[in-house]
Amino acid sequence: MSIRNTCHMITDSTRLSSHSGATRNNFSRSSDDSVSRSHMMLECSDTSCNPIQLDFPYSFSEDGHLRHKVTCEPYRFTFRLDDVRGTEREHHNLCHYITQHVYDLLERNFHLIRVHLEEDGFVFMSPGALYQPGSLLVLIQDWGTVRSGVWSWKLSAHEGLERGSQIPYLRWAALESYAVIIMNPNEGGKTLEHHVHLVWERLVSRSSAEHIFVVAHGYGGLAFVDLLCYQLEEVQHRVKAVAFLDSSHNLWHQPLGKAGRDWLKSHSRTWILSTKPLNRSVGSLKAGSPQISAGTRCHDSVPTICMESVFRFFSKTIKPKATPTPFEIITRSKSRAKDQNNNLI
Repeated sequence: MSIRNTCHMITDSTRLSSHSGATRNNFSRSSDDSVSRSHMMLECSDTSCNPIQLDFPYSFSEDGHLRHKVTCEPYRFTFRLDDVRGTEREHHNLCHYITQHVYDLLERNFHLIRVHLEEDGFVFMSPGALYQPGSLLVLIQDWGTVRSGVWSWKLSAHEGLERGSQIPYLRWAALESYAVIIMNPNEGGKTLEHHVHLVWERLVSRSSAEHIFVVAHGYGGLAFVDLLCYQLEEVQHRVKAVAFLDSSHNLWHQPLGKAGRDWLKSHSRTWILSTKPLNRSVGSLKAGSPQISAGTRCHDSVPTICMESVFRFFSKTIKPKATPTPFEIITRSKSRAKDQNNNLI
């Protein structure tokens, strides 16, 4: 069954009650300047930090598909109406296994490091990302239970990591020589808005990147717009482009203001659920930025389906504009004079 038409049983978005009220903490950069960057970056590249569940009956194959260790059958989620706790336990075990496996891949295959921010919260980042002068890619996932490196549990479990994880984005970023910061807003117990503000203040705003690109999925888009509301001037100055993927943001319900809305119109694109072909124009500019079709009606599938379009959009924003080639209108008199000059040579 096609990824564009498939939505599976597992619930990805267990809504956390703590997200109902957005906390607006005023993070002061001056208070952080006295803290050295080394204290903020507690690296953990040892894969022993990721205890993989040995008793989990499934494992990922080399091509990234979850299969039974004995029968090699594809993963099937067992939903039991008569055993709610058993169903919840299976879902928890699945999410935990995928999380630890993806964390291992981020560290082992892409050499990303963990950056601990506060309490038990952390993000993943390219080594030296803050000092790289080129481009920086920032990934913000939806709220719920997904962690760094994952867009969707259900697609990762049923369609494979190429469909449900952020690994294809990391691979593309590596080809483009982008540094990467992967946010982890559902880790640590804080609100998603708080996490985005914190990562911006502690990391993104301090980077040396000339171009910063942001990909925000679902509620991650709302959290980025919330950051824009309170850090408008700085975000406008640093961020080159934003890709909203079926985002939850609403510019008329968030106190962004005209300057922020005008900036988004020229610096962002919004891919929305639609039956129209991918990249077909839909919606209205009243939404705050050009809206185009994601080519699917499945929320979880949007990041994968739109990935190539997203990176093309980013590349276009930094591609030098072609300078019109000056040309001269040749008249009969000029042509006759040119012929006469040629005869004199």
